[in-house]
Amino acid sequence: MTIKKLLPGFIRKKLRELKTKQDFQLDLGRIELIKESSIEDLKRIEYLEKLIPKLGLNKEVLIEQPEIVKQNGGGLLIWQYPNQFSRYLSFLQKQEISSYLEIGCRWGGTFILTNEYLKKFGKIKKSLAIDIIDSPVQKYCLKNNETEFWKADSKSDLFKNYMENNFFDLVLIDGDHSYAGVKNDYENTKNKAKIFVFHDIVNNAAEGVVKFWNELKKNKKDYNFFEFKDQYDEVVRKTGNTFLGIGVAIKK
Repeated sequence: MTIKKLLPGFIRKKLRELKTKQDFQLDLGRIELIKESSIEDLKRIEYLEKLIPKLGLNKEVLIEQPEIVKQNGGGLLIWQYPNQFSRYLSFLQKQEISSYLEIGCRWGGTFILTNEYLKKFGKIKKSLAIDIIDSPVQKYCLKNNETEFWKADSKSDLFKNYMENNFFDLVLIDGDHSYAGVKNDYENTKNKAKIFVFHDIVNNAAEGVVKFWNELKKNKKDYNFFEFKDQYDEVVRKTGNTFLGIGVAIKK
């Protein structure tokens, strides 16, 4: 029996919390890599795919992560595949986006990168990140006037009432990955946004998202659809599965 197992439960809990705080602190200094990049470079997929690992990646679920993620953990803790997110970001800079909502921000890496990237193109004026857990992204939001973090449930009346009086050009739905959860977040925002983004559209571990996305894609009358779902062969060979994937639905 280990020493930790002999400790009272509340002490073990505190140790776990401490480990979480130590392991998942954001290195906001990495943002300088975005700020120092030229506009022309940031338009290039090849450049972005190399930049994203340097910003720092989240390696919580190792089974779905390729070596490039495992070797570049930390920093901004971005929970994305560089080969997917680079293409997605390059696509975004061609859109008219001045406001951004991210439902389910976790540690905040995706939110920070998206916000900083859009700011480079002079297109972002308002950004909101929400999650049901405390997030270190709060530190970033306090330093940037256009950003805000809410510890809130997207199923709550608070969020529903907020959306009734607000509009976002871009919404990333990456919170509750159950079918009901994804549908709830879409229904709460579908009349208050222009571009809808869904994360984990080919993720075998997120069947609810996959199902909802495939159903939404049938609505070709109202939306144009785009997908960014490149995989890493090493992960597919090892697991026999596909992971993550970004789906974009733009209102016509």
